[in-house]
Amino acid sequence: MFSLKHFHRGWVGALCLFFASLTTALADPGPLAQAPILTSAASAPNILIVVDDSGSMGWRRSGQPKRPMQQAQDAAISLLDSLSNVRVGVASFSRYNFGGELDQPVVDLDTNRALIYKAIRDLAPRGGTPLVGTLQHMGRYLVGLGGTVNPGNSSSSSCTTNGQFRGDLILHPDDAPRAYPLNEVLPSGPNKSWRRSTAPSPICHWCQKNFLILLTDGWGWGNASRPLRDYCPTCYHPLISVAAALNDIDLRPDIDEFDGSESKNNLVTYTIGFHTSQTLLKETAKKGGGLYFEADNEAELKAAFAKIGEDILAHTSGSASAATFSTSLLQSGTDLYLTTFNTEHWTGDVIAGRLDAKGRPGPARWSAAHQLDHASDPETRTMLTWNSEDTPPVSTCPGSSKASTASKARPGGVPFRWDYLSTLQQRDLLGQASASGNLVYERKWGRAGSGNGQFGLPFDVATDSKGNVYVVDYDNHLVQKFDRDGSFLTQWGGLGSGSQHLDHPVGIATDKDDNIYVVQHGSHSIKKFSPTGDLLASFGGYGLEPSQMYYPFDVAVDADGNLYVVEIQNHRIKVFDAAGRYLREWGGKGSSAGRFWTPNRIAIDFGANVYVSDYVNHRIQKFDTEGNFLAQWGSYGTADGQFRYPYGVATDGSGNVFVVEYFNRVQQFDAAGNFIEKWGSVGSGDGQFRYPRGIAVFDGGVCEGSSFFVADAYNHRIQKFSSPGSSHISTAIGKARLGYLRGERSNEKGGWGFRERESLLGDIIHSSAVFIGKPSLKWPAGGAFPSGTQAYSRFARDHHGRRGVVAVGANDGMLHLFAADTGKELLAYLPGNLFSTAKSQGYHYLTDPDYSHRYYVDGTPAVSDVFIPSRFSSAPNWRSVLVGIQGSGGRGLFALDVTDPEKFKESNATHIALWEFSSSDDPHLGYTLARPTIALLPNGRWAAIVGNGYEHTATGTPTSGQAELFVIFLDGGLDRKWTEGRDYLRIPTGAGSVGRRNGLSTPAVIDTDGDRVADRVYAGDIQGNLWAFDLSSKLTGDWKVAHGGPLFSGSARQPIMAKP
Repeated sequence: MFSLKHFHRGWVGALCLFFASLTTALADPGPLAQAPILTSAASAPNILIVVDDSGSMGWRRSGQPKRPMQQAQDAAISLLDSLSNVRVGVASFSRYNFGGELDQPVVDLDTNRALIYKAIRDLAPRGGTPLVGTLQHMGRYLVGLGGTVNPGNSSSSSCTTNGQFRGDLILHPDDAPRAYPLNEVLPSGPNKSWRRSTAPSPICHWCQKNFLILLTDGWGWGNASRPLRDYCPTCYHPLISVAAALNDIDLRPDIDEFDGSESKNNLVTYTIGFHTSQTLLKETAKKGGGLYFEADNEAELKAAFAKIGEDILAHTSGSASAATFSTSLLQSGTDLYLTTFNTEHWTGDVIAGRLDAKGRPGPARWSAAHQLDHASDPETRTMLTWNSEDTPPVSTCPGSSKASTASKARPGGVPFRWDYLSTLQQRDLLGQASASGNLVYERKWGRAGSGNGQFGLPFDVATDSKGNVYVVDYDNHLVQKFDRDGSFLTQWGGLGSGSQHLDHPVGIATDKDDNIYVVQHGSHSIKKFSPTGDLLASFGGYGLEPSQMYYPFDVAVDADGNLYVVEIQNHRIKVFDAAGRYLREWGGKGSSAGRFWTPNRIAIDFGANVYVSDYVNHRIQKFDTEGNFLAQWGSYGTADGQFRYPYGVATDGSGNVFVVEYFNRVQQFDAAGNFIEKWGSVGSGDGQFRYPRGIAVFDGGVCEGSSFFVADAYNHRIQKFSSPGSSHISTAIGKARLGYLRGERSNEKGGWGFRERESLLGDIIHSSAVFIGKPSLKWPAGGAFPSGTQAYSRFARDHHGRRGVVAVGANDGMLHLFAADTGKELLAYLPGNLFSTAKSQGYHYLTDPDYSHRYYVDGTPAVSDVFIPSRFSSAPNWRSVLVGIQGSGGRGLFALDVTDPEKFKESNATHIALWEFSSSDDPHLGYTLARPTIALLPNGRWAAIVGNGYEHTATGTPTSGQAELFVIFLDGGLDRKWTEGRDYLRIPTGAGSVGRRNGLSTPAVIDTDGDRVADRVYAGDIQGNLWAFDLSSKLTGDWKVAHGGPLFSGSARQPIMAKP
């Protein structure tokens, strides 16, 4: 039997939720993104905002309308404007440069907004950047600097100060615990103005969360206390050590759980690099349990704060939802099902218990996570999804060397297997950027070394007309040749002065005849080789004369064989004819159009346009072959179209321009400089880079597709990205991601390096478990309901002994159905509309090692017994139908036939998955956060009734932006088509517009005359209106807003989101 420990911990967590009776929410529904409209909190969290007030925050940046300090102040207040029911404090750097200053101790935000905002506005730039001391001081503040000693849990739910802890702190509590005196670990606290602060700790309850947001534009300095130095093996800087320790240590050992067991009252640290990019800040956030963001302007800064706010809301949702029971009468033997989640690893669980004779929870019977993690074979799981495409995935071109498997894809419900997936679904799992043919990581080759296929420092890369790849190796003084798939073919060079030798090669190019040109930095010359490595010519030599070269760095060859050479230290372009005779030059050091500051690479497209990566000016410049300036684009930054030291540049046959940045990114532009796509981040994973130096493109046309190759210098490898049309594209990573989602674990850390999971079952935040037992709704016979052999009582009798099932939505992207008696998973359903090729979305994102929490199937499903036809029979029958929602995970609903759990098999996919309805079918549908209601309506049809929710995207229709009631007929989507008026209805309220979007919240569905048929609906909207909808007519055309307007109109700042 499963251990009691986890069950009781979850049960005590639910008690803490009840005790605190608090809510953390957005005060006014703005963009949902991944922040829930309403989130339960164990106890209002403490948020400490630390703003860098060093002198550099007063320096106006080029092109910025405000100084960094004002931008930071505006962005911080924008975040706080969106929050409610949280505690907030403000801190900065001490004017004496020894650590932090507590400008405003943590207080309740709602009752102290003016005080908090004033503390933020009063910050003024001066002094240095003592990041280490500041973070350490904030840790001591959380321990407490004054007040009652060791008071334990506060008895007040409105507590904001709770004395101080005095005693030993336990370092490394989970692996090598060791006690240290508090004054050794955290010797001192922050100042309050010029005096030492004596503020009590804001930690009041054991289930309270604590967060620190650190914004800085500088490099941190300072020393950690002796016990915190080198806190973890990879804590290479004292700032990382302090963040790791504060996330690991219980800062209030006197505050335990209600049952006396220990809790960890720790600190989660978020960091924002403002006008700076630092691995230090990223590692600080990572070890501190938070997230790292970079921002170069106010808009990016506000976005970073918003994402942190979303993550905080997710963390503070509590650890348990309300319990679900197997019977309406609570008595001995009643089963209960508790959902839990863990915010550290984003895992969840459903734990089954049973009430004893005294009505108390007895021993835990099973854990769904435990069952799933210990299942014998992921391949045996029954997993289904929805295919909305009418055509199977595109096949490879004729002549492909790979045998293709016939697609089994078909519209409707399908097994979650590779050959059944649609083109979009496969592209999601392949990690492709879009469905329009953009490029995706395919493969890599190379490692550090000097043997064949190994690299000392791969410095540049080029391709020939056949797709062969040439790499110059700076440290090994070699050119290596590979085929397009990375198979080693030959090499030549080696350090020396002979004809075949090379001296620190830094650039490489090919001409129309596939000859190879190698730039030698060491000998200030260029050598021309045949495709087999035979020397054909040499050009240049050290000097400043026209025919000589001064630190050449790259070369490009035009259609006439002329050579365009980048002289990096002369900041200019030199042009030679095919025989090496000097023709012309342009450039010179500077930042105006046509001048350069350390130009690096050069490329020429088929239209004879010349592109130069202007490294220190952070731009690309475009010229004709005579050197006449045509255009430029780029500036310093991390936004799309900006650069941080553009290094390599290449073009394809369509005139697109690919730029690789020294700081680990590739961007694609059209010939006019319009941004198209981007790839990469820092790291050693697939598709990540460490200071790349060169890029090359092979354009193989429609059948072979395009590829680009990156000289990933400090990962000592070449990486290849290919278009979906390429016959050489590998589906291996897509199939590996599918296996990962099915539960295969070999590619976590090892193999493809996917995200490591503590458990297969994802976090369950806003979904309660729903028990589906024997039919027990007691629908009447006669009237609007069938009678005789089709009466509901007959259906209930025939299914009296069916197996109980527990359904729950999880943010691993699935709705799970578990056996109520054992906890074994019987079925998992992945909604088709959640597949996406967008960055940080879709199912591929769940495998990302840098995954940051997002919602997927994050709502409680509704289940009812209904009398409807099926796709395979026009005659209606009683069925048990589950209608699921996705909450903030997606704009969609889905319906499953759960009548007979014994038929939960992949072969029955088309029978089980009834339909999906999403914003693709009607853009007036937004994020629906509340459980739908299933009801029989006066027109004789069963329907799922929901509000249109939030962030719907419709434009150009008479009701765009309005709050609307959706009536989705359960038999309406059985043909996989949705027609408004026939398959579903929208009843608009008239309130809302595209400029000020409204949304309808959770409806209450009412039967006013006792005939078990719904005829009235009440719902509020996010602009403070309460509506009644009249559905009493048998004619759907008569269904409308009752009374011609709202029943009640309140403040637009007070949305009505609860069910009336």
